[in-house]
Amino acid sequence: MGRNWIFVSFVVGKKIENWTNSLNNTYVVMLLQEISVFLIMYVLFHKKVDFVRDGKSSVSLLSVFVMLIFPLIQIGDDLMAIFYGKRVFSLFSGKGIQFFVICCIASLSIGLMEEFVWRGIILNGFLSAWKDKKKGIYFAVLISSLCFGLCHYMNLLAGQEFLSTTKQAISAVCMGVFLSALYLQTNHLIFSILVHGLCDFSNFLMNEILGWDYSVWKYDDILQWILAGGYLLTGMYFVYRYIKKPTGKGW
Repeated sequence: MGRNWIFVSFVVGKKIENWTNSLNNTYVVMLLQEISVFLIMYVLFHKKVDFVRDGKSSVSLLSVFVMLIFPLIQIGDDLMAIFYGKRVFSLFSGKGIQFFVICCIASLSIGLMEEFVWRGIILNGFLSAWKDKKKGIYFAVLISSLCFGLCHYMNLLAGQEFLSTTKQAISAVCMGVFLSALYLQTNHLIFSILVHGLCDFSNFLMNEILGWDYSVWKYDDILQWILAGGYLLTGMYFVYRYIKKPTGKGW
């Protein structure tokens, strides 16, 4: 019963974001939004989310390296865009340093909140409900990731174009599958939080420093679709390995 209200609290947070976008300090507002939604979640559910799942993680360093290839490519692409693009302000200026700190706090808080909701509660809820079904883990990962992606259509209410929002939603579904696999493989929510937060951070940093209206590399759109496909395939592969691996055995 309580889990059904998760969508209520999440929608409240998204609505807060929509009508505060006009404020100058958007990232401070984003941070306050995530804190407020977290408090609403706690009041509604009193739901404890364990950051460490039951069971010993058996993931190897090689598995971790393979899983991190696509996040590293994404972050590297953002950093290269910052390096080669035409910057509207310097990262080493007063404004740049202030933004860097605010962006870091805001992006990690978003990673914390969204992973708490979509992997910590929604994914675990589906896993508990479908644990006895033959393909229950696949369904849990795919449906929780689909819900995570569809939630991004709330950005239409803020005036974002439908096509851009659809691309964002599809990418979010693929990223959701990957983050779910990372959570299952490591048994630690903190790894999903850090990857989510760092990817958001590099993206926020790039967009702000380059002024949101830029074109550094003409094939960037193609790369983004390759990354989305990479997240999806990598995620599904490691979900498969998680299901098939013997207890206590790693790659």
